[in-house]
Amino acid sequence: MVLRKEIVVVGLSMEDFKNNNVLDRSEVRCPIAAASTVLTDQWSVIVIRDIAFFGFRTFREIISNNNEKIQSSTLAKRLKRLVDVGLLSFKDDETHAQRKIYCLTQAAIDLVPIIISMADWSNKHQILDSHTIEFLKPLQEKNNPALEEFVNKLRKEHLY
Repeated sequence: MVLRKEIVVVGLSMEDFKNNNVLDRSEVRCPIAAASTVLTDQWSVIVIRDIAFFGFRTFREIISNNNEKIQSSTLAKRLKRLVDVGLLSFKDDETHAQRKIYCLTQAAIDLVPIIISMADWSNKHQILDSHTIEFLKPLQEKNNPALEEFVNKLRKEHLY
């Protein structure tokens, strides 16, 4: 099997593509490598978790409620990166001129079942002595409408 470099980017100009150095580490743009580039950064997944599952939508809410104690400079960089790669968007808060309200994009919403599967995998194999999160249990069950309902709820809350 030969992997070829093919560039098919819908909605981006060539200049946009050239400026996106997220995937410019090699000539081959393998979809697994692309996903791992985004998902292997611990903070990116945690920020998406905090927005999707806990409803923390502003910088202040995320930093104040994050159990992993993310540094403010790191959070600022991750929020910018997640916007740059198309997993988050933001809108200005009408009540506060400097506050941004972060929203999951469809791409991030599509990651939610994967994040739930990551939690299930971690619990199943007792990775780093992780704990079961009770509210995720119904979402982890196979063929359960709870996950679809949750994803639809996220679409209504975040996509504008």
